[in-house]
Amino acid sequence: MGGIAAAPAEPQAAELPNLENLRISGYSGNVVQVLERVLRKLRLEEDEIKRTNQFIDQLVKRDLVNGLKAESKLFAMIYKEIQWTGSFYEGLKISKPDEFDLNIVFKFPFDEKKLKLVARNDQPGFVTVKGYGQALESIKADPKWQPPVYTELARWTDPSGNLLQDKVRQWMEGITTKFVNNYNVGKPINEQLHLKKSGPAMTLEIGGLSIDVVPVFGFITPPPHPIRTPKPLNRSWFIVPKPLKNEQSISDAWRVSFYQFEKDIIRDYGRIKPAIKLIKKLRDEQNWQSLYSYAIKNAALWMKESGELSENDNTDLAFIKLLRGIQKYLQDGFLPFYWEKRGNMLRMGNVERTNLANRITRLIRNIEQNWEANPAYIGELIYPDQ
Repeated sequence: MGGIAAAPAEPQAAELPNLENLRISGYSGNVVQVLERVLRKLRLEEDEIKRTNQFIDQLVKRDLVNGLKAESKLFAMIYKEIQWTGSFYEGLKISKPDEFDLNIVFKFPFDEKKLKLVARNDQPGFVTVKGYGQALESIKADPKWQPPVYTELARWTDPSGNLLQDKVRQWMEGITTKFVNNYNVGKPINEQLHLKKSGPAMTLEIGGLSIDVVPVFGFITPPPHPIRTPKPLNRSWFIVPKPLKNEQSISDAWRVSFYQFEKDIIRDYGRIKPAIKLIKKLRDEQNWQSLYSYAIKNAALWMKESGELSENDNTDLAFIKLLRGIQKYLQDGFLPFYWEKRGNMLRMGNVERTNLANRITRLIRNIEQNWEANPAYIGELIYPDQ
């Protein structure tokens, strides 16, 4: 998941594509039929999915996890499970399955109830984990956690006893680097792993595939107010060591993640998933680079909750409603983080945001003008029929 407070430089506003002189399109039928055809074109090939899954599963379960356990006794002792996240596993992927997101879930060496989570007012959507240092003292005499394991755990705290996300990331990067170096010994170039850092993730690349590996800690206790508690709270939610851009001194701020709960909402509620996929593809075709996927999903989650998106909506209605909703959020300059509504999901400055809102306004007008008279226009906007 992306952060919620970054503001990149303002790009030049792009013009809407000129589709007045469309060549003969392969799209036919009414709007629903055209959009359903677009969705079929976005569907991933089953054979490719199966082959990719088998390769990734083997690489992660056999090689990565076992390799990291061999590199670090601490990893072996606190490792809990692998959780796949991201658009591929939500059914929201609109391109070739070559990018994957992987959470490595760790368990604390003590009861999580010894910790106190505090929501940050300066960074909505982030928490500070207090009491880690004191909780660590409770296992200090246990032979199971003797040095060097205990020594490594102790490096993750500051003088106040808070859990430091940068220290956890550095530890994870260190053992992953060792794993990659050992994995590549004796392998030809085309079978070697390559490692690069990106935010909280380490990206493993091999054979045209990339896997973002993120260390996380899970909690089954409710998150601190004003972060909302999922209902039902029937599984873990997570804290992610996401570094805060331009604020490197905030090393005890952890981003909250409720991926599994979001996945359930999208899966169980009408046409939200197809609408998100259509908007993502439209975004890519129109080059709305700053409208990142998690912001689109957040907009859909809020509109579902408010009733603006209904489980009874057909594909066409869900699509245009979501597009209008995103335009409104851009116009207002604020898209709340679904789990902590003080956080703004829009990662752009005012000039870029206003330009994008205006572009989408004009695009919606064009879509509405062609809704019945020329539905192929809409299909060509989203997925040119090549």
